[in-house]
Amino acid sequence: MKARSHVIVPVFAATLLNHLASQKIPFTEALLWVKNLVYVHIRAQYQYHTATTIEYMENDMEEFHRRRDDFSSLHTSKSTIKVSEALTKLLTPDTQEELESDTAWNTLSAAARHCRVDEDKIQIESEIAHHVVDGSNFNFVKMRVLNHFSDDIRQLGNLLNISSELPEKETMNLKTSVLTIESS
Repeated sequence: MKARSHVIVPVFAATLLNHLASQKIPFTEALLWVKNLVYVHIRAQYQYHTATTIEYMENDMEEFHRRRDDFSSLHTSKSTIKVSEALTKLLTPDTQEELESDTAWNTLSAAARHCRVDEDKIQIESEIAHHVVDGSNFNFVKMRVLNHFSDDIRQLGNLLNISSELPEKETMNLKTSVLTIESS
């Protein structure tokens, strides 16, 4: 977790600081959202916790979740994307023949046809966007773990004592050693 923060924070900062004037409000919201996530991360690494530090962490987590709905499209699952693509194919007429088979289509002027095509595109894009937002969420393991930090700190103390980074690193070292021996 600690190693990831050295990458995530600069990437967020570089991305969010270079924006157009029209993007000021969404980017400001994004920075506040990231700030809360970073604060939770930093506070979770304290060596000693008091009721106040845990309360601060819980407040940051609540604020993070309050803002997350604005950014739910940042995490769209593969299945949601597949369903959106299928929905696009289903809602979009395959050929000009489908449109021409509609008796009302043939009575429209060229301008009215273009207008109807544009309206249909807007409707399709709206339905797909609605589906993507409904299917997107932050309900995945690494985000859910954050919700348990304060309870884990109360029960187990400093989170660095129960970190999985060292066992994960040792597992990688073991794998590397085995691959080196096998390739010899």
